[in-house]
Amino acid sequence: MTLVLFASGTVRADAGKDLFDKMCASCHSIGGGDGAGPDLKGVGAKHSSDWLVQIITDPAKLTASKDPAQAELVKKYGMEMPGLGVSRPDAEKIVAFLGGGAPAPGAAAGSAAPGSASAPAETKAAPPAEVVVTKELLATGRDLFTGKQRFAKGGAPCVSCHHFDYPGIHSGALAADLTGLYSKMGENSVRGVLKSLNFPVMKKIYADRPLTEDEATALTALFKDASARKQAQSDPYPIAGLGFFAFCLIAALAFKRRYK
Repeated sequence: MTLVLFASGTVRADAGKDLFDKMCASCHSIGGGDGAGPDLKGVGAKHSSDWLVQIITDPAKLTASKDPAQAELVKKYGMEMPGLGVSRPDAEKIVAFLGGGAPAPGAAAGSAAPGSASAPAETKAAPPAEVVVTKELLATGRDLFTGKQRFAKGGAPCVSCHHFDYPGIHSGALAADLTGLYSKMGENSVRGVLKSLNFPVMKKIYADRPLTEDEATALTALFKDASARKQAQSDPYPIAGLGFFAFCLIAALAFKRRYK
C-alpha cells in the first residue's frame, strides 16, 4: 500500500513538473531567484497545500478576501498573479511537484500532500546562457516584432497588439507596453514568457504556434536593448555631468578674463 501511494505521488509530481514548465516557468523559478513572481524554492514550507492550490487556480479570490500573504506578494511584485485557468487537479499536481504544502493550521502533522518528499530543486535544469545583444539579433528581433519576418509557426506579430518604444517600430496599443519588460521581469522570465506565452489571450493565439528558441532569443535581445535604452534616457547623471562641465568651463573663462 505504501509503495502504491509513493508511486502515485511520484506520478503526480512528474505531471506537475510538465505543467510547471508550461504554465509557471515564465514568471517563477525554483532556486533561480525571483522573476516576475517569487522564486518558489521551499514555497511548500511557507504555505499550506490548500493555499497554494487556491493561488494557482483563483488568485483573484485570495486578493478579494484580503489574504495577508497574497497582499504582501501583490505589494512586492506590483501585480496580482494572472489567472491562467488552471484546474484544481492540475494545480494539485503542480503543488506536488513543488514539494507539497505545509500542514494547514490545526491539521495533524505528517499530512503533507503526496509527492512532498520529492526534491524539485535538484531536477531544475540549468538556466540558458545570457543573451548577448548583437546587431544581427536586434535586426531579427525587430523584424519578428513588426511582422516583417514571420514567425516560423505562423504566430501573429507582437506589433499587432503591444506598444513598444523602439527606433523603427510603430506599435499597437491593445495590450501591455513591452518597452520595460526586460528590466521588470529579468532575462530568464522574459525567455520563459516567450517560450510559453501562457497569458490568457496569448495562450489562445499561440497555442499551436509557439515561438522557436531562436525567435525567443532574438526578441529577448530586442527587449533587453530597449530596456537599456530607456534606462540610459532616464539616467540623470550624464546630463548633470555635462551641465557641471559646462558650468566649470564658463567659470574658468570668466576667471581668466577677470585676471587677464
